Amino acid sequence: MKKLWLILFWMSFNAVAQFGQQQITNPLKWHTSVEKTGDDTYNLIIEADIEDGWHLYSQFNDPNGSLPIEFEWQNAKGNYEVIGKAKEINTHKAYNKVFKVTETFFSKHAKLIQPVKVLNKNLKKIDVTLYGQACKEACIQIKENFSFDLTKAKVVKASKTDKSNKTVGAVKDTDKAKKIDASKTGIVSNENPSGQTQEQPKKKQEQQSAETEQNTSIANTEKTEKDLTEGGKYTPIPVPKDSIEQVKKAENNTPVQPKKKTNWNIFWTAFIAGLLVLLTPCVFPMIPLTISFFTKQNEKSAGQGRRNALVYAISIVLIYVAFSLPFHLLEKVDSSMFNAMATNTWVNLFFFAIFILFALNLFGVEKLDPVRLIPQSWVSSADKQSSKGGILAGFFMALTLVIVSFSCTGPALGFILGSVANSAGGATTLTYAMLGFGLGIAIPFGVLAFFPVLLKKLPQSGAWLNSVKVIFGFIELAFAFKFLSNADLVNQWHFLQREVFIAIWIAITLTMAMYLFGKIRLTHDAPVETIGVFRFLFGLFTLSFALYLLPGLWGAPLNIISGFPPPMKYAESKFGVGYSKTASGSHTQQILPEGAEYGPNNIIAFEDYDTAMAYAKKVNKPLLVDFTGRACQNCRLMEENVWSKDKILPIFKNDVVLVSLFVDERTKLPEDKQYISKYTGDKVTTVGQKWSELETFKYKNNSQPLYVIENHKGQNMNEPIGYTPDVDTYYQWLKKGIENFNKQP
Repeated sequence: MKKLWLILFWMSFNAVAQFGQQQITNPLKWHTSVEKTGDDTYNLIIEADIEDGWHLYSQFNDPNGSLPIEFEWQNAKGNYEVIGKAKEINTHKAYNKVFKVTETFFSKHAKLIQPVKVLNKNLKKIDVTLYGQACKEACIQIKENFSFDLTKAKVVKASKTDKSNKTVGAVKDTDKAKKIDASKTGIVSNENPSGQTQEQPKKKQEQQSAETEQNTSIANTEKTEKDLTEGGKYTPIPVPKDSIEQVKKAENNTPVQPKKKTNWNIFWTAFIAGLLVLLTPCVFPMIPLTISFFTKQNEKSAGQGRRNALVYAISIVLIYVAFSLPFHLLEKVDSSMFNAMATNTWVNLFFFAIFILFALNLFGVEKLDPVRLIPQSWVSSADKQSSKGGILAGFFMALTLVIVSFSCTGPALGFILGSVANSAGGATTLTYAMLGFGLGIAIPFGVLAFFPVLLKKLPQSGAWLNSVKVIFGFIELAFAFKFLSNADLVNQWHFLQREVFIAIWIAITLTMAMYLFGKIRLTHDAPVETIGVFRFLFGLFTLSFALYLLPGLWGAPLNIISGFPPPMKYAESKFGVGYSKTASGSHTQQILPEGAEYGPNNIIAFEDYDTAMAYAKKVNKPLLVDFTGRACQNCRLMEENVWSKDKILPIFKNDVVLVSLFVDERTKLPEDKQYISKYTGDKVTTVGQKWSELETFKYKNNSQPLYVIENHKGQNMNEPIGYTPDVDTYYQWLKKGIENFNKQP
């Protein structure tokens, strides 16, 4: 009988212990190994087995999405150098509807191969800390310490590519990595002290094939020196309210927009751009000349003109598609190329400068004509070949058109390339875009060549062509600031914040409307005594668009252009020009509590636990603790689709005190506030680490979002709750917690 009681006691104790730990999520199992590739070069290999449904985000992930992997190299100076960025094996890309970006991530298995060069011959081991984020229905912050024993490295042959690589100083990488949010999850890496692990048999073949692949890519890693790991800056973009079905689709972090749809969207956009380019002064006058040439050929030999016209149209498409082919080769060498382009400061500044130059040229500054950059011999040679006749004549005529029309097609091509880079769609998406653009130009030429009688219905060339050119200039000017905004967001310069961006767009569209109404005239414009109906209607549309943008200065969401301006949080005033920090809007006189600011849906929110608790005691309300993250997509879904509901929002504004604790906040704690964790033994140096530790060890949870209702003694009023997209369930949870608080003596 005594043994029975002992067994029951042990089972009960074990169940309680397991219950206390069941909320600690550890979906990753880590493995490490070392390869010696030369006298002083090594490959440090980190692998992770990932539970089904979880994603670990790549070091090249879009900065507007989930947090990327970053490395902090220990004691690198004088001991070793890191060669470029770590090579990633088997990453995936998918569109994330919450952040509206294409993300790069690992699923099921992650493998990173980092080449290093040893400078100190007596060096026995290399230590590195990996930071990152893994998400499923919730997100957890990753911090893993790895130690690689160089004395136990497996000797492998290095390719010639390895030997030609330049190195990137490890100290420089370490300095950048110190900016990382080193959130404390309490997860302990399961590698052995030496960093050497037993490879599973099923992975041997993968590792052997990966060796060759990673060696050929190292030389290209310097191209991404300004990639997403630099500074790790990001600004979550608010999303429009979604239906409950779309919210449920996001529960398991499954992307809801297939890549194929994205490709066809940009195809049709580029196709329309190609059609519009036909109306420019560079292309439109060539239509009757080209068609008459094919018509005369048809008179000499039946069908010859139409055959050559068909070759001409097909050649236009092939030439534009050929522009995208080099990007396929580059993408195979560096799969993160388009991601790096989208977030690279210098690339965005380059596109900004190019678009400004194109706009000025379209406004009439002839010295900035981009055709001047093309050698005249190319044009002469192509024109000479086209006059020889035969099937090849159609191809060279198409090449001549592409070259001489670059003044007008260049801005459109720049916009397409910039759009693809910002969508991180890759070389395939660029090919779709170039195919659409080429077809947009080629189809009208082909149709008119087969049915020349339609030429009579085309309008005559005239002053209207210059007006079209100027209108394109205004559009180019507006889009230029999108690229400048990208650079500003990545670097957090805050000189092109939301209000400034919208004000610039309002100025451009108002000026464009005045031009269309004939109130403004540029150098090459003829006097405008009357305007046509179409121009008048287009002017009204442009003026209406400018008026639509105006409320954006006062905090309107501007859903039509969502994704173009900086996000709402990236503004001088979160609620627009003229709004003051008052209790429930700009029209009341109640002042915000000290330490509070406006959070989602204009809810008064604190970001410090002690300050919020003091205020909760003062107003005698329960404290609602919101463990969240800057890059937490389900947190944004809750704020946009649950907190905003009519039955939920009044509770947040009137019945509780909200404190949002960001576990990925990178702000350093003051020196006197930093401390050694009694749980992990690590030093807590950032605000995010402090809140992450609080969540992990007090509430036995390391995923976000997590919501807790507490009384003034820090006691839970009901069970904490996580991501809950069902409004009624969340409402009942809120009411129960508040009811329990009010029942207290």
